[in-house]
Amino acid sequence: MRKNEKLSILNLSRQDVPNIIEDIKTRYSWIPVGIHHQDDFFEELTEAYNTSTTNAACIDGTADLIYGKGITSTDDEFNNQLQRILPAEDLRKVSFDLKLYGNAAFQVKWNEDHTQIKKLYHIPVQYLRAKKITSSPRIESYYYCTDWSDYRKQKRKIEIPVLGTSDEEIEIVYIKEYEPNRYYYSLPDWISALQFSNIEAELSNLHINNIENGFLPLVMVNLNNGVPSPEERETIETLIESKFTGTRNAGRFMVSFNDDVESKPTLDTIQTENLHEKYQYVADYAQDRILVAHRIVSPLLFGIRTSNNGFSSQSEEMKTAYSIFQTMTIQPFQSLLINAINTALSLGGWGKHDLYFEQLTPLVILADTADDTDQTIEEAQEDVDDTMKDSEELTEERGVRPSSPFYKQNYEIIED
Repeated sequence: MRKNEKLSILNLSRQDVPNIIEDIKTRYSWIPVGIHHQDDFFEELTEAYNTSTTNAACIDGTADLIYGKGITSTDDEFNNQLQRILPAEDLRKVSFDLKLYGNAAFQVKWNEDHTQIKKLYHIPVQYLRAKKITSSPRIESYYYCTDWSDYRKQKRKIEIPVLGTSDEEIEIVYIKEYEPNRYYYSLPDWISALQFSNIEAELSNLHINNIENGFLPLVMVNLNNGVPSPEERETIETLIESKFTGTRNAGRFMVSFNDDVESKPTLDTIQTENLHEKYQYVADYAQDRILVAHRIVSPLLFGIRTSNNGFSSQSEEMKTAYSIFQTMTIQPFQSLLINAINTALSLGGWGKHDLYFEQLTPLVILADTADDTDQTIEEAQEDVDDTMKDSEELTEERGVRPSSPFYKQNYEIIED
């Protein structure tokens, strides 16, 4: 008599390319923004930062370079007031948010007469949601809530108006880059590396679970008690999948209780050749894609050593990489922050001032520059800062200041 045999193929989890959506059709008065679910955008970015070593190093290093040694003014008399209006720690946090989330915000505190700004504070941008636009052509306020997944906390949300739209004591300056097909939020510049950051996290899970479970091999489970009904097979498959698949379940063992030896399940080991090489290839490729997304020319600038770039790299190569990264990546972030701060100061009764960031330059580059030019390291650093001053003045001459049409076109907050 011919036996009835069935082989089931399990469809394991499948990942799609992230698709960031601003839910403008939401029933809420605010606009959720999501990647995999309705309002998980900021949560997913935070997780990618916390679980990917390469991504975290790139974000931390870039944020440090954006902040540099802080912001200052060419007007020495106003500079002391600037440091009181804008605390250094708050500016550092805003710089970090802008790099991590692609969005950042200041909380503006006015004086009692609403004639002059007293302080610019950092406010966690992940707690803000834009109010849905109805009759107005621009965003007029943001909602603040510490947990948008908790419906009870949503009911206690606070509405904060945008700078220049009210007489309230507290207002918001929301900072974001222009994004085509998006109006309420912008994306971080490294968004294309989100999946590769998740890959690094999954590889970490895989290895730690393999270590904890003794590197048990991959097996095929044959159940020799007859062929169950389709419903029973589906239940068994679901249980096996939930218990033994995924990087968090790597190396788990199974316990089988049988009526006799003949009915015991058969476990056939499936050998995968060169598995360590495959893992290494995936790890190297993920790291490379993350570095590309962050536009990092030389990983050594952030203390990242790769197989193609060890610590024997020439200092001239590092100087070139730093110059490219500073010009193409850091300065655009700094200009975005300076424009927003200058706008707040102008609307806040302080007038317009020439602001610039004091740069954080690697010591090895300053030392080589000092040797080449017969300067001290301090003098070399002053030359770098003078270059930034000239860059900001050139930007102003080209009309990319808060008063320019270009700025008004890209930052709706200025229209308020």
